[in-house]
Amino acid sequence: MLNSVDPGRRLMLRAAVYPLAAVIVLALGFLLVSPKHALGALLSGLAVSAGGWVAARMALGGGVQAAGSAMARLIIAVVAKWAVVFGVLIAGILVFRLPAVALLAGIAVGLMFQVLALARR
Repeated sequence: MLNSVDPGRRLMLRAAVYPLAAVIVLALGFLLVSPKHALGALLSGLAVSAGGWVAARMALGGGVQAAGSAMARLIIAVVAKWAVVFGVLIAGILVFRLPAVALLAGIAVGLMFQVLALARR
């Protein structure tokens, strides 16, 4: 099934699914501490996964373009990703009063597995 999908779409799918799976495992581990910790890890990990998916979609979805336009799309995609991640982090701490350690752990695990997913051939 995945072999019939073009490489750009496969990359976008991998950039979103791998971190999501890792963050779910992390949230299950934090469930042993408390439900708030698990929710914090899951929420921030979902933000990394969603931000990565949005960034990949923006950066890779434009087809063949001039170098300047491609670079602008990449920069805008990275800014959008980090806006999503920091927005969720701030809302998790200030609005929902979730533990900062769990939120930061979800971001760290999500980012590590996102890099691993993108580095895999």
